[in-house]
Amino acid sequence: MAKVKTKFDSLVKLKKVKIDEIENQISKMNAEIQKVQEELESLKQEIAEFEYPKSGNFSLITQFKMMQKALLNQLTQKENNIKFLENQKNILANKLKEANLEYEKMKYLQGEEIKKYLNKLKEKESKEMDEIALMLYKG
Repeated sequence: MAKVKTKFDSLVKLKKVKIDEIENQISKMNAEIQKVQEELESLKQEIAEFEYPKSGNFSLITQFKMMQKALLNQLTQKENNIKFLENQKNILANKLKEANLEYEKMKYLQGEEIKKYLNKLKEKESKEMDEIALMLYKG
């Protein structure tokens, strides 16, 4: 049997494309979060291995403090970046949820349209069979 065409076909297809796009964005966001988390861990390791100079002049100690402060600033920046990316991911997750609802609605309406068509087809076939039976009976 041929596929039944409905007025919802293109809408269902569009909703599915939208879902795929959002899922793709979420995947990219997860990859970015993972990358930043790895950078953060590397930075934490670098800070942990940083040794305070045991000897040297004041400028060396000052230089050490400046480097330490720069690393801590980078650490804070990475942590803030992760929070931002997680927030963006949550926004996308909500969009995905809404898109899935819309997709399911359109699929439901498409299914109902197909049911109506098939019921009409069955009624038509039934009437035709009744007519044929009647003709055979009279004939």
